[in-house]
Amino acid sequence: MTGGLLSVVVPVYNVSSYLDTCLGSLAAQTYGNIEILCVNDGSTDDSLDKLREWERRDARVRVVSKPNGGLSSARNAGIRHARGRFVCFLDSDDTFVPAACEQIVSTLSSTNADVLTFGATYTPPEAGSPWLDFVLSPRDVTYDGFSMDVLMKEASRPFSWRMAFARDFLIDNDLLFDEDVRFGEDQVFCFAVYPRSRRTVFLSQKLYEYQAWRAGSLMDRMNQDLGAKMSEHVNIARHILADWRGMGLLEAHAPEMISWALDFTMVELFKVPQREFLAVTNELSDVLREFFDEGVAQRLANDADRRLATSLLAGRSRFVLPRKLSARTLYYFRYAKDDVRRWLTTGWYLRA
Repeated sequence: MTGGLLSVVVPVYNVSSYLDTCLGSLAAQTYGNIEILCVNDGSTDDSLDKLREWERRDARVRVVSKPNGGLSSARNAGIRHARGRFVCFLDSDDTFVPAACEQIVSTLSSTNADVLTFGATYTPPEAGSPWLDFVLSPRDVTYDGFSMDVLMKEASRPFSWRMAFARDFLIDNDLLFDEDVRFGEDQVFCFAVYPRSRRTVFLSQKLYEYQAWRAGSLMDRMNQDLGAKMSEHVNIARHILADWRGMGLLEAHAPEMISWALDFTMVELFKVPQREFLAVTNELSDVLREFFDEGVAQRLANDADRRLATSLLAGRSRFVLPRKLSARTLYYFRYAKDDVRRWLTTGWYLRA
């Protein structure tokens, strides 16, 4: 099969023990016309030595070494150095199935898509949730142009590592990861990419093997500080809303975006201590008031969403929580939305 060079960007930071497995999965691909672009992001272990060893062993491996700048910075360096017709990402503790690159190139070539989003499996099984099962299992569908359904109904986000792109699409639209976002950069990237894509293809095949939990990872550290995590979610929402306003899309899709912002920023907010809860809701109120006027809340179809948005847009963000809520274990907010709306209606009140 001939379809052009695929650049696989592998960001690397202090993951020496994972590299042989990760790069071994690329060396074993059924499609050989790949560039394995490893970006060493200032590792302090022997990751760079191991990368140089792979570079000597396999001519397809290229190593780019840079000072530590974080995951977004490393991925951006990969995009800038990529030589391929197509670009995708592989995190250094994950692996591709043997036919992944072949399927990526075949699909992008045959469909002339700007963006391909494919399925993934995960380990360990106990890291799973209904939300994770959903987002890693897209259906087979193609979108010409942009539809809000891509972001709001399809299994489209938040993981950029199960996406592949025409490189010209990324370069022509100046699509890079936001280096001011230290956690959740994939979410910002997805909201930037899909609206600009002329054709987006979703593929149900599971091409990626995701290590869902690794001790010491940024995800692990953030999960141990939910207050900081939720505050960063508000920061993510601010960056996304600013980009959408710049694209001229925000006004036309204001109700959907304010509903998304409420869902996203309140994902696990009910688990944090009251002081942090109030601080984050005040941050959220400030962000919503920056991008929306109070009239937007009246356009929301759901009564609980409308009441909550009205209060936040008016600068009222103090909540009194029912005792029973603290005993509930919540998965992603979208899966508990009906229960939370009921509590909003019957067990909560807002005060100035």
